Amino acid sequence: MGQQKEAIKMAIKDEILGRFRKMKAKSGDVLAPAWLYDDFMANLSAKEQKAFEEIISEMIKEGLLEYVGGAKPTYAITQKGLDILC
Repeated sequence: MGQQKEAIKMAIKDEILGRFRKMKAKSGDVLAPAWLYDDFMANLSAKEQKAFEEIISEMIKEGLLEYVGGAKPTYAITQKGLDILC
């Protein structure tokens, strides 16, 4: 169970960072809430959504993302986050 959960979290992290890579993000660029909630999260199971919340928290603690807020919480990539995309 633990390994499966970690695999799910890493897949979600890769998807999020991949999205920033695809949009050629600069430090401070925000994930579009429409993509995050309507496209990405809408397709996650309940277990995957819990893993999403955990990996987002971990990425914020690691300094890869910043919480931005808004009607639907969204996140911006930091310079440290960009550095690992290279």
